[in-house]
Amino acid sequence: MEKNMEQNFVNLEKRVIDCLKNTDFDLLEYNLRGIKDATLVSGVGGSHVVSEFTSKVLREKNKIMAINVEPRDFAYKKLNGFKNVVSCSYGGRNYGVELSFNNNLKHYLLSVNEPIDKNATSLKYNTTIENEKSFISLAATLMPITVMLKYYMSVWTSFVIDNFTDYYLFDKEYIFGENSIFEIFSGIETSTASTYLESTITEAGLGTPIVHDKYSYCHGRSTMSNNYNSTAIYFNMNTELDKLMLDELPKYYKNIIVLNEKNNYSKNYIIQDYLFLVECMYLTKRLAEHQEKDLSGVDYSPIVKKLYKYNGNL
Repeated sequence: MEKNMEQNFVNLEKRVIDCLKNTDFDLLEYNLRGIKDATLVSGVGGSHVVSEFTSKVLREKNKIMAINVEPRDFAYKKLNGFKNVVSCSYGGRNYGVELSFNNNLKHYLLSVNEPIDKNATSLKYNTTIENEKSFISLAATLMPITVMLKYYMSVWTSFVIDNFTDYYLFDKEYIFGENSIFEIFSGIETSTASTYLESTITEAGLGTPIVHDKYSYCHGRSTMSNNYNSTAIYFNMNTELDKLMLDELPKYYKNIIVLNEKNNYSKNYIIQDYLFLVECMYLTKRLAEHQEKDLSGVDYSPIVKKLYKYNGNL
């Protein structure tokens, strides 16, 4: 892949806004509103970040049970009680989509392309800009998530464009240590952003990420800081537990990066998670620059060539 991370971040806002302007939201929203029963949502790689956010929106907006799963889960998971599958894939052509549709449930594809499966319902979003060339999905992740945010928000106004001005010009500096372990303190309210962080830090070879549920950290996971010099990345929602943790963690971590909730959207976890995701994209850009790496042109393992297009028995 070409090392063009800087250009892909320059184009990120343009690509997302182009998607918003060119997507048929009347048709998309009509099809999304038709999802009325228990639903499995699936995606792999950058699209697993999309499927995490999509499952949250369907739970909140459609008032249904919606669970995010990996495509391989369909080879083992009992589907009793579920009626629908939403497969998230930018191109809509990978083996993960095929795996998620290999059942008798009703199929939906959230993609820039129409589904190959003629029985599947299209949840199509559109872009007129050339495809992003990047090992780490940036626009390909943020475009469908923004589309789902638009569906979630009853009153849209100019939320995305107004907020993107702040976040796309985002120039916050972080202090990174030289350690390579990143302990991420998260929860269901910030799960999309933490899923992106875990995936990107791993796939770009930026370090070893460990995601802690904040309450689970209280029950033994704090042992990590006793044995390793880690960087803590903390999603601060200003709860009582957050205040306690942020008082205590500096005693055990030399380096803590705190990502604070956006006060204008306090307790709206869907919007908060979206804004945290955008911030985390810029956080990983800064981390890659600190390590003199490129998120778009990753020096990946040769095994990728053998595994990426695997489509056999799982």
